[in-house]
Amino acid sequence: MNENMLTRDLHPARMTTDRSPSRSGPEQGWAFSPRAREGRQREPARRLRRWYPGAARAPFAGSWLLAALWLWATGAAAAPARGDANTWRIIIANDTCPDVTWGFTEEQTRQAFADLIAAHLDEMNRTDSGPSESRDHYNLSAFIEAEAFLERYPERQEEFVRRVREGRICVSPFLCNSLWGFQSVEGVLRAFYPARRFERMHGLVLDMAAHIELPSLPWGLATILAGCGVRWTSVPFLDYDCTFGRLRNPPLFRWVGPDGAEVRVLLDAWASRQANYSQGASLLKEPAWLEQEWLPHYAQLGAVYPLRVLFASGTHSDINPASARQARGFVEAISRYNAGANRPARLVNGTLAQFCQEVDVLERASPFLPVLRGCFGHSWELWPVSLAKTVAALRENERAFLAAESLVAIAAQAQPSLGAQTRAERERAEWYWAMLSDHAWNGTDLTNQRHNAGLRCRWAHGLGEISAHLTVLAWQALGLETGPGHVSVFNPLSFSRDVVVTCHLPAGARGVEADGRRIQAEVFLEGADRQIRFVAERLPAFGFRQFKLSEQPPMPMAPPFAAGSNTLEGPFYRLAVDPQNGGITSLVHKASSQELVMGGKGRSLCQTVFFDGKEQQLSAVDCRAQLGAVSGQLHVTGRIGEIRFTNIISLYATLDRVDFDVRIEKPPTAKEQRLLQFFPLADSAAELRIETPGAVLRPCPQPEGDLLPGADPRRFAVQGFIDFAPAGRVGVTVAPREAFLLRLDQGPPAFEPIGNDQNWKEVTPDQDGVRQFQFRYSLRVRPPGYDNAAALAWSRSATMPAVIVAGQLPKKWLDRVGLEVDPTRALVTCFKPVDGAPSGQALVRCWETRGAGGPVPLRVRGYLRARRTDLLEREREPLELHQGEVNLPLRPHGFGAVRLESAE
Repeated sequence: MNENMLTRDLHPARMTTDRSPSRSGPEQGWAFSPRAREGRQREPARRLRRWYPGAARAPFAGSWLLAALWLWATGAAAAPARGDANTWRIIIANDTCPDVTWGFTEEQTRQAFADLIAAHLDEMNRTDSGPSESRDHYNLSAFIEAEAFLERYPERQEEFVRRVREGRICVSPFLCNSLWGFQSVEGVLRAFYPARRFERMHGLVLDMAAHIELPSLPWGLATILAGCGVRWTSVPFLDYDCTFGRLRNPPLFRWVGPDGAEVRVLLDAWASRQANYSQGASLLKEPAWLEQEWLPHYAQLGAVYPLRVLFASGTHSDINPASARQARGFVEAISRYNAGANRPARLVNGTLAQFCQEVDVLERASPFLPVLRGCFGHSWELWPVSLAKTVAALRENERAFLAAESLVAIAAQAQPSLGAQTRAERERAEWYWAMLSDHAWNGTDLTNQRHNAGLRCRWAHGLGEISAHLTVLAWQALGLETGPGHVSVFNPLSFSRDVVVTCHLPAGARGVEADGRRIQAEVFLEGADRQIRFVAERLPAFGFRQFKLSEQPPMPMAPPFAAGSNTLEGPFYRLAVDPQNGGITSLVHKASSQELVMGGKGRSLCQTVFFDGKEQQLSAVDCRAQLGAVSGQLHVTGRIGEIRFTNIISLYATLDRVDFDVRIEKPPTAKEQRLLQFFPLADSAAELRIETPGAVLRPCPQPEGDLLPGADPRRFAVQGFIDFAPAGRVGVTVAPREAFLLRLDQGPPAFEPIGNDQNWKEVTPDQDGVRQFQFRYSLRVRPPGYDNAAALAWSRSATMPAVIVAGQLPKKWLDRVGLEVDPTRALVTCFKPVDGAPSGQALVRCWETRGAGGPVPLRVRGYLRARRTDLLEREREPLELHQGEVNLPLRPHGFGAVRLESAE
């Protein structure tokens, strides 16, 4: 975002970065404007209370950490700010914020990345014989920088790799500047794969992760990063569109994930508030700031910061075509500073890895890093709501890709060459998937916003197209005989489930059979297409079942549904729609006789409200029932001005769930706006849980919830589900299929499926001209008390489509388990060909969901050997595979992976 444009309104007292694409180098302003300096000092007791409320009342009660904090707060352990030149060292980290296409085209951005690395390699060569602290170093904040460099300077690959080995270049393993709370667990992991392949190819170790600019740190990332072999992560952030102004964490800490695994974190709120992610450049531009503010600040931290080395993250600020011309200026500025007399510190041209190694040495000798558990929340992860159609395509095509690669893994047992045949396509799809997490869902102006929107649309559809092609290749390898008379169904989940199947019904067919028996079905028209709907019961885990489309009609029976002018009732639920606003005013779970809609807040279930300066609700509401043998539907239509809505509410004869299929036709408008769909199913956020990447959160501040100080309690990026657990009542789980932005600041919990109010000044204002949208939700009741494993398994069952194809499979594939895990213990997050390995090998990643830990049995078919790996497929110890079962050790709420090898 253009910080200059926003600073006057948002941060008048903070040093700011000029993000104008036209700047070119240190000699032309260094990208910094004057800042107002804070002259006041907070009293020690207040400072301590802000970090750990209650600590001041009992400063030494039961914790060495509190004692250390007390020393820090009172200044008892403070060292003098000034000393000789050896007292303090400041590591200046040359890096750029890898804003892919912020202000520039994709081609310009990739060329700028390449030229910047080339310039720093030149500086390394030039300074090799100079003093060690003046030898140039460079930090890649995202692996896409290396991709661009190796693409445009292939003749310098060996030189680049050599500098990485020497420690002169530090490579962060993220592909891009990820919105790490926006992606699923697998989406986060795939963003590591390009760097992991580079690491494997050259025998390197990439265990330092810099994550620049994004002001968020979702809790599950601690578990995921640790599982990927990352030891340290640095988060210099921009204090914009976030609540990180309320951070209370120490600058260095050990961050423990939900599973107890940990990663060490550099999250220095003071430095980021002063100079965001251009801290090194600010010190080089204003050296007096070092003695006047930086050294006094860190000296008075005392036991919380016993180091005499500081890390100043960032010199180049946002990537731009002139970034390469800055390299020599920064190198020479460090040398000039060190050559001066009476300096209070020495500047070191260095890397994140150097700094972290120094911290590790001191921590081993005298542990000082405090331990934090919890979530720092979400922020910019919500910006993609401005391109809602692309988000929907991403989420749907992600599921399609996961299903396709599991089909490829199974089919490779029959055709071992399939893994190698599809490798390039699979890697390209993962690249698209990972790049969709890049945070530039915004732009510097409308032209740049359109460019970024177009890239994301292309990446999302590219992911879908490759998934479709992989699926075709896998069906062919399995021996599918295509034809209209049969339907084959694949379940791409690790547990058996019932699936609603909807498919084309060819001419002459009237019903469906399974194993020679007619099963209940309903025939209907979708436009001009004649379709049939039925329930495929107990589909095997990662397995196949076949159905015959028969000339025999379904068995006659009266539909088990009843409908009135605005009501619908089935075997499990009874509901009523408000004829004024189209929301559900009553939803009764018949088995418990409990009303699920919590009244008194002025909102009803799945009610749509639009706000563009004033609140508007549906009008001209009409309800029409459609009852069949499998499902009963209530079609609710209405409008808000020129916006047209249809909500198809479905109940089922044999499935205990309610589905909402909301279809919206909305003319593009650029006024600031949001559209909300409400789910008033609990009285407070304390009764709510949210699935985020790698962690299920209680979205309240600690200790009642999981949010650390500085986390935004108002908005979250949801992955699989939200769950309501009202005291003394049945619980309700809601699984959104396309929507992801959950608002807790609009009254009852509400999804915002469409909007431009998240970073209104920078996002595409009009949904990039898209008019047609679809948002689906599934809801089900569960017994009182929260069951994490059940919520995760059911949400996957509700949102992961089965793969359906017209045709017959060889019998050897039918009605057998391909891979199965007890869903009360764990879920498989992916079943895929091993990355870069010979054919006939598969990789399975699992998430422990019960919270019990220990060995989790996996039932597998067609494999002879097993070996545990980390989350990025680095080999660990062998595991015993006996009679088709292997036990994978998992931490409570943790992740693990196993590599399976066939006889080939």
